[in-house]
Amino acid sequence: MNNFEEITSLLTEIDSVRAHGPELRMEAVGLLREISTPSFLFIANLVHEVVALLDPPNKLLQREDTDLWTGLSIVTSAKVCMQKLRCDEGFTKVWEKATAAANALPKSTTPKRRRTGNKNMDDYLVEETTGQREDDVETELKRLYYSTVDSVVGEMDQRFSEQNSHLYRALAVLDPESDLFLDPETVKCIMDLTQSPICYAEFEVAKNFLRSQKESKTEGDNWTTKLILSKYHKALQTMPSVLTAFKHALTFGASTAMCENSFSSLRNVFSDHRRSMLHKRKAQLVQLAFERDLTRKCTTE
Repeated sequence: MNNFEEITSLLTEIDSVRAHGPELRMEAVGLLREISTPSFLFIANLVHEVVALLDPPNKLLQREDTDLWTGLSIVTSAKVCMQKLRCDEGFTKVWEKATAAANALPKSTTPKRRRTGNKNMDDYLVEETTGQREDDVETELKRLYYSTVDSVVGEMDQRFSEQNSHLYRALAVLDPESDLFLDPETVKCIMDLTQSPICYAEFEVAKNFLRSQKESKTEGDNWTTKLILSKYHKALQTMPSVLTAFKHALTFGASTAMCENSFSSLRNVFSDHRRSMLHKRKAQLVQLAFERDLTRKCTTE
């Protein structure tokens, strides 16, 4: 939408210059007429609105230094913003923006074809029709608006929702700001994911140690999982199960693009259908990441 004026100016210029040839000019006129309709402008503004809300989590999910807890939190916030779009006020805002942009464009002098009734049916009585199109453009676009918002929210629910809630809760308790910080029962599921042993006593010692360090921290410190691993790594080495849990929390594997790029050679290991994150392969991404790093260090004979 930022380059819409430049595109319309280019198409208008192509139409006005006869040196471009009739075929190119006809294509330019057709494109200009199509993108100048309120329906096209409405869809373009709707897509721009949706993509703008999904852009922050998309950028965050592609970063290698992002942890799962932060990524899922941003995704949840983006989903809440998407749900707020599902109202008449949201539709009216997009519709008014589209109609204002359409009215600002120069009107085409070429009349569009109109549907006409078949004269052979004049002597017949039509009781009902099948597949009749909606004549009211605004009503048709309102249905499209609600359907699009519901589809996006539903897709986000399928990828990041209740089916992985146990992993979400495990990542939450590994956040230093959590009230259930280092609860071993909750962390157990993410430890079982990589078949790592868990020692409850180590979690109790680490919880008391880190809480005492947090109480004595300075105001300028940002208490995060990454800070704990970098600042207290030597102390955590004496508690290997806690250290492993923190490493799991910083291992990111929720990005579809990262999964496709990193594990494309393993596409036939679990399933050929790799477009849905509902597959159990998602729960094994952390293990695959560790195995990939280990096998990279091995040399083949």
